[in-house]
This record gives sequence, C-alpha cells and structure tokens, in this order.
Amino acid sequence: MSRQRQISAKSDNHELTVHDHESDSPLLPIAQIERLHKIRPDRVDWVFAQTEQEAAARRTEAVRTNTFIFAERIIGILCAFAIGICGLAGSIWLAYQGKEIAASSIGGVTLASLVSAFIYSGRRK
Repeated sequence: MSRQRQISAKSDNHELTVHDHESDSPLLPIAQIERLHKIRPDRVDWVFAQTEQEAAARRTEAVRTNTFIFAERIIGILCAFAIGICGLAGSIWLAYQGKEIAASSIGGVTLASLVSAFIYSGRRK
C-alpha cells in the first residue's frame, strides 16, 4: 500500500511545498533513488542490497506466519473433534448407565455448542 501527500503554501514571493510518501514496500520511489544517485552514487547499490535483504526477510516471515496459522487451525479442529467425541462418548456412557436425562443434556449441549462454534467461526470471515 502506498500513500502520497503534498502540501503547498504561498505567501507573497515565497512558496513552500512538503511531500510525504508512505509505503509498505521495501523499495524507494524512483525519484528518491535518482536524488540519492546524484548525491551519493555509491550508496544506490547499498540501497538495492538492503532492499533484497528486506524482501527476503519479509518472505521468510510470511511463510512462518502462514505455517503457524495453518497449525493453529488444524490444532483447533482436532481439539474440537476430541471435545465432541468425549462429549458424545460421555452421553452414550450415561445413557448406558440408565441416566437418560443427563445423557441427553450432555449430548445435546455438546452437539449444539460444536455446531454453533463452527457456524459462527465461518461467519466471522
């Protein structure tokens, strides 16, 4: 994302212009590179080397972040599956023991909470 702003002011014979450039790109705008080349031509190669290092670091961080997000989602799904299985197994065990009201309560709450969690998590996105 790149944003540029320019503010100008005039008073009699004087004029002041302020330029502001904000970007999340690691590469400088061409106009600034040209100005740097006029002032310090030896630093232009250094800027490009730093830009390459920054881009590599950003790509590495993006891969790492995506990996952690994927792992978090998989672990969440597995935990939800384990909770669901435990809740249903508990309700089956209670039903087998002759406690039908407790079994239906636990089984219903387990299913209702898991279904609602999956429905509402899909709507957030």
